[in-house]
Amino acid sequence: MEKKWRLILEAKKDGFYNMAVDNTLFLCFSQQRVPTLRIYSWQNPFITLGYHQKIDFLISKSFPLTRRITGGGAILHYQELTYSLVCSLEDLDLPYSPKKTYQVLSSFLFCFYQKLGLKPYFAKDVFKENLIGNRNFCYSWWEEFDIVIERKKIGGNAQRRRKNYLFQHGSIPQKIDFSLISIVIKGVDDLEKKSICLDSLLKRNTDFFYLSSLLVSSFKEVFKIDFIESYLSEKEKETLNEQLKNAKNFFKEATLDK
Repeated sequence: MEKKWRLILEAKKDGFYNMAVDNTLFLCFSQQRVPTLRIYSWQNPFITLGYHQKIDFLISKSFPLTRRITGGGAILHYQELTYSLVCSLEDLDLPYSPKKTYQVLSSFLFCFYQKLGLKPYFAKDVFKENLIGNRNFCYSWWEEFDIVIERKKIGGNAQRRRKNYLFQHGSIPQKIDFSLISIVIKGVDDLEKKSICLDSLLKRNTDFFYLSSLLVSSFKEVFKIDFIESYLSEKEKETLNEQLKNAKNFFKEATLDK
């Protein structure tokens, strides 16, 4: 019997809202225990910072941004497919080791890229060592379980764990505006040599809704689960309102301190 997951499908949303929903899914899981996959995109260019990051590396400190609940480097989101998921280890029979869990969860991303006719690899299987680049920006460097295609990093994924459950989200760029990134973030002049997007790989404009459907089918195929399309519960909506205020307040405080 296939396991039932909640599926939340959203198109272009405000960046503060996007991160507030992700925070909400993680914070409320311990009470509701509803395994969830969410797929969404972005209305306008927006920066998310890793949990421990400061904003010293930004050229423009008034650019819309907020903090993620996960670590890693900053990402400038815009024309991309973004996913988030929250579940217990038991929901997907995941190993306890964070690295092994990350490796297993990447399986549906590999399946997704392969369905597009691409050949994804873990960085550790292509390169002898990690790339030590500008660690302030996610696409500028890679570690062993980052995904690379044609020897360039595609997107970024980050995880947060608590006891026996986890949250993970990741970006799958359709396009990358290298010129905008170089205007906003310091030290990313050679980014085109290190990262790549779907439109460049496929040599065509990709459609968000088609990609969303493909990502959902890849997840179902790999993990043998079924989805019920839904949205946040009333309790989660209360938490969302709090998290939305927090996300916007972080930006205001960061702007005041610039």
